[in-house]
Amino acid sequence: MTIADRLFTNGSFHTLDPDNPIAEALASWRGRIIGVGARVDLEALTGPDTEVVDLGGATVLPGFIETHMHPIAAGVQMLAPQIGYPDCRTVADVISVLREVASSTPVGKPIQSWGYDDSLMVDDRHLTRHDLNAASTEHPIFVRHISGHLSYANDRMLELAGITNDVEDPVGGLFQREASGRPSGCMEETANFTVGGILPFAEPDVLAAGARAISDHCLGVGVTSMTDAAVMATEMYATYQEGIDDRSIRVRTRLFPGWRFVGDLPLRTGLGGDMLSIGALKFVSDGSIQGYTACLCKGYHDRPDANGTEVIPAAELIQLVTEAHRKGWQVAVHANGDQAIDNTLDAFEAALEAHPRDDHRHRIEHCQTVREDQLERMARLGVMASVFANHIWYWGDRHRDRFLGPERGSRIDPLASFTEHGIVHALHCDMPVTPLDPLFTIWTAVNRITRDGDLLGPEQRARVADAVAGYTSAAAILNMEEHDKGTLEVGKLADLVVLDADPFTV
Repeated sequence: MTIADRLFTNGSFHTLDPDNPIAEALASWRGRIIGVGARVDLEALTGPDTEVVDLGGATVLPGFIETHMHPIAAGVQMLAPQIGYPDCRTVADVISVLREVASSTPVGKPIQSWGYDDSLMVDDRHLTRHDLNAASTEHPIFVRHISGHLSYANDRMLELAGITNDVEDPVGGLFQREASGRPSGCMEETANFTVGGILPFAEPDVLAAGARAISDHCLGVGVTSMTDAAVMATEMYATYQEGIDDRSIRVRTRLFPGWRFVGDLPLRTGLGGDMLSIGALKFVSDGSIQGYTACLCKGYHDRPDANGTEVIPAAELIQLVTEAHRKGWQVAVHANGDQAIDNTLDAFEAALEAHPRDDHRHRIEHCQTVREDQLERMARLGVMASVFANHIWYWGDRHRDRFLGPERGSRIDPLASFTEHGIVHALHCDMPVTPLDPLFTIWTAVNRITRDGDLLGPEQRARVADAVAGYTSAAAILNMEEHDKGTLEVGKLADLVVLDADPFTV
C-alpha cells in the first residue's frame, strides 16, 4: 500500500466528483491524489513521515484552470509603463508617462507599452502618431490597445517598419488614415503585425521576468494551470521551457501555437507532460467588439455602417481548419462577433464532413455575441466554448449603450443559454485584457453586474455550480485534461485551491 507523503485534513472539500462530492480530507503522494473522503477512512494511508496539513475548516476546490490568457504578454505588461486606465485617464497622461520613459531610454531604442483603452479615456479616441511624437521623436514608440487587436505608432516607429503614405492595407487589417490619406498611426488587426512584428516581443531577460511574475500571480489567485492562447514566437516556447526547467514557472502550462507560426513543425495537441504541453492550434476569425473589428452580421449600434473585420477570410478559414483537423489537432478559433461565429462553425462543419472524428473538442474562444440558432448548431457539432465573461463587468455598459445596443448588448456572454443547450463551456479572463481573478470572474458570471452597477441580462446569469465548473471540471474537459485535472479524485493531480469562504454559500 502506498503511504501518503501529505494529508490535508479539517477542510471542506468540494471535489466536483458527482460520485463523491464532499470530503473532509485528502491524501496525496508525489503530487497525486491517493485518497479523498472522511479523515477516518484515510488513516490507513498515513505513516510516521506523512506531513499532516490542518486546513482549519477552510474550503478546498480543485485548482483553478485558466483556459484563455496570454501569460508572457501579461507578465511583460506588468513590468512595462502603465498607460491604461486608471493609471492614465487622458491622452495627455499617456504622453506624460511615455515621455518620462523616453527620458531614461537610450536614443533610438524602441519603447513598447500595453493596455490603452480609448473608450475609457476622457478624450474618447484612439492615439495618433502626433500624440506619440509628442512623447518622443527620437525613439520608435509602439503601444498596444487593451484588446490586443489595435496598436499605435509614432513616426519613428512607422519609418522603422517601412510604412509609407501609400502603404496598402493587408488582408484582415487596416491602417487608419488622416484626411490626407496618410497613416494616422493607428493600426487594426493584421496591420499590427506589419508594424509591431519588426520588434522583438521583449528581451530574453524581460520575458523570463514576466513569466516569473505571472506564475507568482497565478498562484496568488488559486490558478494552478494556465493556457497561453497564442504562442507566436520561438522565444516564447524557449521562455516557457526554461521557466519550467528552473522552476521559475510553477504553474502547469498549456500552449496554443498560433496558426501563422507553427509552420511544418510535427506538433499536435497532447504533446508534452503534466507541467508543459501543447493544446489546440489557434486561429483568429475576427477582432474586438470595443475596437469595432469583431465581425457582426448587423452593423454596430453607434456605427451601423461598420460590421468589423474577417481577420481570416471565411473561405480560407475553412481550408485552414480542415487541414488542422485532418492532422489531428484540437482547433480553437477566436470569434467574438456572430458573423465570425458563423464562419467558424462553417469551418468546423466542413472539416468534420471531410474527415469525421469523434471527440474533436474544437472550441470557440470568447463567443460573446452567439445567437440561439448558433448554440443549437454548436451542440449538434460538439463544439465547445471558452467564454470571456469579464466583458460583462468591464464593458457591459458600453456594449449595451454604444457598441451593440440594448438587445445584443444585454445578452452578451449568454451563459444560461450555453447550459440549456448542453454545451461544455469554460470561463476566462484573457489577461492582460482583463485581470486574472477566477473568483471575480465566477462572481461576474453568476451576478452579471456591470462596472456602472447595472444588472445586464439577468436571464443569462450562470448558476454557481456551472460558473465554478468553468474554472475547474468543465475547464479541464475543454483543455482535454480531465484525466488529470478538474476534480479531486484518486489518481488525479493534487492541485488544490484553499479558500477562506465557500463560493457555494456566500
